[in-house]
Amino acid sequence: MFKQLVSNTPAVALAVAIAFAFAPAANAGVLTWNITGPGTTAATQTAAGADLTYALAGPDVYSTQSWSATAIADKAGDYSFDWTYSGFHAYFMVTAFLNASSSMGSTDSLVNAGPANCCSAPSGGFGYAGTYTFANVNAGDTLQFTFGGTNGDSDARLLGTLSLKQQEASDVPEPASAALFGLALAGLLAARRRVR
Repeated sequence: MFKQLVSNTPAVALAVAIAFAFAPAANAGVLTWNITGPGTTAATQTAAGADLTYALAGPDVYSTQSWSATAIADKAGDYSFDWTYSGFHAYFMVTAFLNASSSMGSTDSLVNAGPANCCSAPSGGFGYAGTYTFANVNAGDTLQFTFGGTNGDSDARLLGTLSLKQQEASDVPEPASAALFGLALAGLLAARRRVR
């Protein structure tokens, strides 16, 4: 019986290592978002994400203005968001844009609208929606949405809200887990050689 236990111990160790290496980790929490840019800004955390708002009035609206929403990834994996970008940039020569980027270097354009006069979007108010995934993110990476636009109207205001709803995160096995799996496999092979 002792010989059988010894010969099965490496197999048990391997099974435990596999369980640890590939068991789903706890889901990442909902990220905390911050917004920066001109005028008045606000970041309101919600149960599943955040509402990020801006309001700018005055002559600055006649040149392109932008706001940045950023969050730090708390673990490795893919981060997917349902997003809605709505606002009012007046009626004449209106533009609106939304880009997504990360500290890994890629940038994707999600909205690139205008310039438009009354009454086609984004003139007279706008609303866009979609889903975006930051793929292969490392823990500590910065996730960013950049959004804004211009206004050529006598109504000199730029108002907007980016609403983010975070989907359930998918996890990537950590390098330490993969290393543990490799060590267990090596131990199993060494033990089998000894038994023979």
